[in-house]
Amino acid sequence: MSLVKSELKAKDVMTADPVCVPRSARIRELARVFEEHEISGVPVTDQHGKVIGVVTKTDLIRRCAEGTEDIPPAYLFEVLSEQGVVENEASGVIPEPLVCVEDFMTENPLTVGPDLSAAAVARMMFEKRVHHVIVADDEKFPIGIITSMDLLGVLPQAQ
Repeated sequence: MSLVKSELKAKDVMTADPVCVPRSARIRELARVFEEHEISGVPVTDQHGKVIGVVTKTDLIRRCAEGTEDIPPAYLFEVLSEQGVVENEASGVIPEPLVCVEDFMTENPLTVGPDLSAAAVARMMFEKRVHHVIVADDEKFPIGIITSMDLLGVLPQAQ
């Protein structure tokens, strides 16, 4: 017998109406979304609202740690923290480089339908080594998100 109740579906364990970001979102905006909503990953959508990727806190930290060809890592971390030497005295904020979510998101993320069993979702997450699965309708519009923690929450309590 599966540890995850076999009658549970993706729609039963997902967080409905997930916070999404556009591919053009910059790193400061992404960090703010993570902080304000206390989440660790979001679907990335195109101009029509359809899922095209997923981006996580780990992706953001990795991007900042690597920097870019023209931007050193330390600068990206300063941008996120809005600390350091003020380069634009008019606004009092460090100018943000043009590093967008689409530059480091995971394209073609794992998506599932709302009626897939929670056990099947857990198996897919394990096999693909991912911690976020997007629940989407037939047209790729995001309707929910499932994290590893969501699945752990439906495991039976140990006796």
